[in-house]
Order: sequence, then C-alpha cells, then structure tokens
Amino acid sequence: MSISAETYSRLLSLADQAPLECLPLSARTLACAKTLGYNQIGQIRSTPANRLAGDLGPERAEELQRALDDFGMRQTGTAA
Repeated sequence: MSISAETYSRLLSLADQAPLECLPLSARTLACAKTLGYNQIGQIRSTPANRLAGDLGPERAEELQRALDDFGMRQTGTAA
C-alpha cells in the first residue's frame, strides 16, 4: 500500500517536530547535537550536510544521516 505525496508530506512535517531523542543515536552524538542547539529532527533535516559535518564532525553527522535514512527521511539541505 502506498500513500500519497500529500500524506507523506504531512507525516514528515509531524516527524520534523519530534525531539531528536526519537532517533536511534549514541549518547555522545545526541549530547553533542543538543549542546549545539539541534533539538528536533527537522533541524537536522534542514541543515546542509556540510554544515552538520562542520558542527558535529563527520562521524556524528554520518550517524545522524544514517538514522534519518533508517526512517526514510532525507535531509532537505542538499549541500554535501
């Protein structure tokens, strides 16, 4: 069963409001992200990959990207 693009967009909007703790992240990555002000999934999705890598380091940025991918979410910031 597939869902419409509109329904997917609504679901994604709800997911973006969810706290970062909803993602399966290591304690260290979660603490680092929260210290830098990343508190919701949408903040991670809307931040370009190169900025996340600069803010959090490449390993933590990759962990966040994998967590988003695991749930079928993509970053909206496309710079790599």
